[in-house]
Amino acid sequence: MKFDWSEYFNLAKELAETSEDAKLRSAVSRAYYSAFCLARNYLRDIQQDPRLSRNKTYDINDHQYVAEEFIYNQSKSQTMIEIGKDLTRLRKIRNKADYEDTIFNLHKEAITALMLAENIIAALTKLTQ
Repeated sequence: MKFDWSEYFNLAKELAETSEDAKLRSAVSRAYYSAFCLARNYLRDIQQDPRLSRNKTYDINDHQYVAEEFIYNQSKSQTMIEIGKDLTRLRKIRNKADYEDTIFNLHKEAITALMLAENIIAALTKLTQ
């Protein structure tokens, strides 16, 4: 069965309802991966981007590539540009949550991550309709 990546977003919201650092950090990470995988799949499945093929034989940094493909899209769609910018911001927050020993205002960062992910998911839904 195909995984519904928006389930990670639902989990992120649940995890963010706490003051525990590990859960807040996990909320940021799950919010990012929900938005990232949905964006990647949009490029792969809807835009038919061959570089994101399930059978790719070359190495690209998918995370950077996906964000940049939205930012620099050929159609110059403002919605796609915003998705790319939000994905870049969300990735920076996720990197802090996954790698930094100390994060000030972690709860605020988690709330920001949820907002960015929600914006990305809504914009992708709009693009596919």
